[in-house]
Amino acid sequence: MTVGTKRRTTLPALSTLLAVAAAGALLGTAAVGTAQAVPGTADPRGTLPGNWFHVSVMEGDRAAGDPKGTLLRCPARTGDSHPHADAACRELAAAEGDINRIPAEDLTCPMIYKPVRAVAHGMWDGRRVAYTRGFSNACVLHAMTGSVFKVDD
Repeated sequence: MTVGTKRRTTLPALSTLLAVAAAGALLGTAAVGTAQAVPGTADPRGTLPGNWFHVSVMEGDRAAGDPKGTLLRCPARTGDSHPHADAACRELAAAEGDINRIPAEDLTCPMIYKPVRAVAHGMWDGRRVAYTRGFSNACVLHAMTGSVFKVDD
């Protein structure tokens, strides 16, 4: 099976949910006065500076089970937990943070149905990004998304 086409996925419900959560966070901060971040306790869901994604891969058809995930920060830093951070950051930079725009690698993947679901959320150039997509197997996942979801070493 040769891989080479992509389908764009939009998540209007997730965007609305994120907007409501952000508004609630702003209202909560305004009601208390000022909120201060405590050094060393950054929340990877919204307070990290720069470009970042929390990426995870789950086995199976549904977004359930034990995900294998990690934080990907760009540019990559020494000690980051993503095993292919340098390559993933280069691919994301070339695609302007849009995982769907990462060029598909021309691989021959086995025709074995062992589905995986890739999920990512984060910030890129000041905008929130959310991505979720199912693939027939891990080979197809990596052919379509480059190093971004290579969370196993």
